[in-house]
Amino acid sequence: MKIQPVARLTKRLEELRIPAVNGLPDDIYHMLHHSFVGILKMRRSIEAANIQLEASAKAVEESRQMLTRLQRQHF
Repeated sequence: MKIQPVARLTKRLEELRIPAVNGLPDDIYHMLHHSFVGILKMRRSIEAANIQLEASAKAVEESRQMLTRLQRQHF
């Protein structure tokens, strides 16, 4: 039994998961892989930004409520 390099084994595992990449030239395969990774990074960045926006909106609402309470107490 011949031992294959790790990179080739990884590619074969990915080919099992996504059969459409089977037989593509390496340069196209790598371009698709890097594009996919870039899209995943953008998605995570957008999700993180949404979490920060929600936290900021909550902080704004809490600040408004506190200012309203202070105004009612004539501060």
